[in-house]
Order: sequence, then structure tokens, then C-alpha cells
Amino acid sequence: MTYYNPNIRIIIIGRKFLRTWRSNDFAVSFWRMYWNSRSGATISLGPQTVKLTPKRIILVPPNTGINQRLAHGAPPHFYTHFFADAPYAQLNSKIYTFKAGPEILSILKSFPLKDDPITAVRPTMAVHGLVISLLARIPDTELKTSRASLRLSENMSFIETHVQQSVSNREIARHLGMSVNSMLRCYHRELGITPQAYLRQKRIERACALLHDQRQSIKQVAEKTGFCDRYYFTRTFKKLQGVTPSQYQRQLK
Repeated sequence: MTYYNPNIRIIIIGRKFLRTWRSNDFAVSFWRMYWNSRSGATISLGPQTVKLTPKRIILVPPNTGINQRLAHGAPPHFYTHFFADAPYAQLNSKIYTFKAGPEILSILKSFPLKDDPITAVRPTMAVHGLVISLLARIPDTELKTSRASLRLSENMSFIETHVQQSVSNREIARHLGMSVNSMLRCYHRELGITPQAYLRQKRIERACALLHDQRQSIKQVAEKTGFCDRYYFTRTFKKLQGVTPSQYQRQLK
């Protein structure tokens, strides 16, 4: 039997009081999970508006532009940002809602407010398990079967491990065991983009994760994601995300 690993990579888990929460068509390259222990905030996508209440937990897929609003008060807000592999990496834009039963509530309420790496071990593992269980509830009909072959999938993983470096098409083709032209045709047929475009996407995804750490400068993030300077990084980031790194970082607060 073949076992599937969604390869969940949690970027951040946090709890805070929502004192301001307003954004329009805010899309990010990772999953978002939200739960509020009191009413007062909403998210919307097109005509769909969902209230954040203690009775429901919400998942928002990558690259889904949502509007976030705070109607009143300062409700306690639990959030998790994470990456997941195919077929969960590319779902249609939608807000997924799930009933927050007793088991889910015990996980969310027990997560420590203080940033303590020791006491957070078990709660973090519990949130990781919760993420997997919620993804497993998404109907099969909404999952897009990955078009990439196993061979290409392994090559994509090779690219992802080199986001901090410059990887030439020749190196990518050599790893795939193809000529450069054959490799380019393979990427275009299976993914619709070039290997270098895929590399840029993965660099920006990595940058989105790093920008959660407000202590890191834009220049530091650019260096850690393989960009030669801050200005080229900012241009590429805005082209793919629609906002500059600084604007993106402010939206995360």
C-alpha cells in the first residue's frame, strides 16, 4: 500500500486580540486557519461572508484573496499559517468551514500564549495533527490531481532545496536525466511554466514565510531567498504577490 504524506510545514501559530483587522482581497501563498473564541470578525470571498465564531474553524487555501473585517470588540483570535504538498497546494478559491467540536476546542484553547519552546511542543504537535485532520475532510471532488509525474515531482523537490542559490536549466535537466529542451517541454506540458518561473515561485513562497519574523529586514529576506539585491527581490515579490514585501509584512500584523 502506498502511503501519502501531505508534508505540512507550519510557518506560525499564534493567539492575539484582534484590535484592527481590515484587508481587501488579501491573498497569500500558504494556507490559513482561523478560529475566534468570540464573535466580532468576518471574512468574505465574493458573495460569501463567514462569521468567525467559537463554533466554527476556518481554512483558507493558498492564493485565495479574502476580505477581512472587524465589526466590533477585540475578539481573541487563533491563527495558523502552513504549507501543504499536492493535491492540497492548488485548490480552488473557497472558504472552508468546519464545526469546532470539543476535541478541536481543547487543542485551540490549550495553546500557550507565551512563546516557550518547551511548553509549546505538545500543543504544536496537536495543531499539526488538527491541520491534517481538517485537510482530510475536504471532499475528493475538490482536490486537483497533480499533473506532475513522480519523476518531475522529485525534480521539483530538487529545485525547492536550492531556493537560496542560482540553479541553471542545465543543472535541472541533468538532475532529471533529460536534455535541456526535453526538460523545458516537460515542465511546460505538466506545469505550464518554465523551471526558472517555478524556482521564482518557490523563492517568493519562502520569502512569505520569512516575512512573518518582523525582526528580519527586507534585505535579509532577499539574501536568504537567493535574490542579488533588495530591489530585484521587491520587484519580483510585487509581481507575484501584488504587494511589496513591506506592505505584505504590515498586513500580517
